[in-house]
Amino acid sequence: MAAKKGRTSEEEAAAIDKEIEAIDRELRKQEPRAVNERVSLVCMSDIEEEDVEWLYPPYVPRGKVTICAAYPGAGKTYLMCYMAACVSTGRQFFNQIPFSDNPGRVIYLTAEDGIGDTIKKRLRICGADMMNIATVLDNKTQLMFDSPEIEDFMKNYRPDLMIFDPFQAYIGAEIDMNAPNRTREKLGYISELAEKYKVAVVLICHFNKNGKGDAITRVLGSTDIMGICRSYIALGPVPGEDDMKFMSHEKSSLDKRGKTILFEIDPDKGGIVYLGENNLTMDDYTAIRNKKRVSNAPAVEAAKQFIVSNMPEGRRLANELKNLATANKISDGSLQRAREELGIITRKTKEFPPKSIWILPGHENDKTDSELLQKNLKLQTG
Repeated sequence: MAAKKGRTSEEEAAAIDKEIEAIDRELRKQEPRAVNERVSLVCMSDIEEEDVEWLYPPYVPRGKVTICAAYPGAGKTYLMCYMAACVSTGRQFFNQIPFSDNPGRVIYLTAEDGIGDTIKKRLRICGADMMNIATVLDNKTQLMFDSPEIEDFMKNYRPDLMIFDPFQAYIGAEIDMNAPNRTREKLGYISELAEKYKVAVVLICHFNKNGKGDAITRVLGSTDIMGICRSYIALGPVPGEDDMKFMSHEKSSLDKRGKTILFEIDPDKGGIVYLGENNLTMDDYTAIRNKKRVSNAPAVEAAKQFIVSNMPEGRRLANELKNLATANKISDGSLQRAREELGIITRKTKEFPPKSIWILPGHENDKTDSELLQKNLKLQTG
């Protein structure tokens, strides 16, 4: 058989072998189960409990799938290069101590960014050990989640972390990501491999273009994409701050959700610079930017930024906020309008005399009123 134009005979043979393997996998899926493959019940008393293994608790579990989602330009790739650098050197990820401080291995697969001019450059800036990180250069667009090479990589290279950037490139062009059954089938395969080889798999995703929905429903594609992951982190810019970004922990099926981490990207300071943390979610930040809830009046917008910035735990004594607002020359009218547009919830403490507490939507159950009051008293008497 003559080789196609532009291909050598060896490349043509390799392409034919891949086509045969793909057809063979599809045929095996359609075969009925053999008698010895019948599903059977197992008594729960015969199952041994297992502890969750972590790469960086509670954000990235081993043997599971983690989603990292954001709009273009939010810093997803830079953050993943930073995470890869941390794993390759065995150091902490932001302020999260690794489960093991031994250097680990990373496979970084990307179908968008250049390896030499983008990925390696950012890895170097973040202080990565290049000997512990591998990628694919040739025929990288041919790789899919169920390609035999993916399992070979996990089996032979034994990575601690494997990144797919973006995951849409590895699910297959023929797959409609809004079709639940086909999407779950593809993602289920990579989820099984992650568990089999104890690899922390991170899938980088984009948000949908319409900008609608909450942090969960904004992830591009079927809801099965969110269902298959055990952890989900979202990235975005902090409103009103030119360079500050947030990494919020929007879903955690294995442990309590982690704090939202604030950071900035600065190549002159090691790539990723940790700035602090708070309890705000992506939806909290979205509420500030949402045009339906934001007034065009600069004074009210400034008051809204002030409220959110001074409620790092999602709630605070109203009297404290009012005193701070006065000190910052924010009028009571602007403060009250900002409170209304943010949807601030007001509650009274059970102490006598009662005190008013302002609470951001979604943080009603984060902390009891008495705990907040005790913390305030300690600050005043400390």
